[in-house]
Amino acid sequence: MTPETTTSTTVPISAEQLAAAKPVLQQQMLVDKAEASHAAAKLDEAADTGKLTLDFEAADALIKAVDAARDQVMDLWKRATDQLATPLQLGENPVAKAISARFSDLAVGEDSGAAKALLDLFKVLDDIGNSLRRNRDSIRETDEEAEQSMKNAGGSW
Repeated sequence: MTPETTTSTTVPISAEQLAAAKPVLQQQMLVDKAEASHAAAKLDEAADTGKLTLDFEAADALIKAVDAARDQVMDLWKRATDQLATPLQLGENPVAKAISARFSDLAVGEDSGAAKALLDLFKVLDDIGNSLRRNRDSIRETDEEAEQSMKNAGGSW
């Protein structure tokens, strides 16, 4: 059985389409970022206080899934940043250039651009992965110490 082959093409969007879509996309990214940041903070707190426990297999699977999502966000950021940074071709007059510059700032601006939102999401996912790794490693160390204590006491594990 052979896997299905899919192909995709990237179709440039018009300046009007981009102008219409940007505010909606940016607002959704901000909402998603806030929710992800809140979830990451709760996960971090649970991992740091020992309230989060996973067996090794579940932790490894979850870490793998979070890392895959993080990598997908980075891939999207790399692809989208170049496209978003492309100036809009609205004309050569000062007003058209000002509008193009403003949209470029909305897309890839350092403080609030869509590209920054993707980087922020990447950082959140990276933090989640690191929290899960710390928790998994802490559990592993505790289990190994308990096993060694049991062996030292003459028992078996």
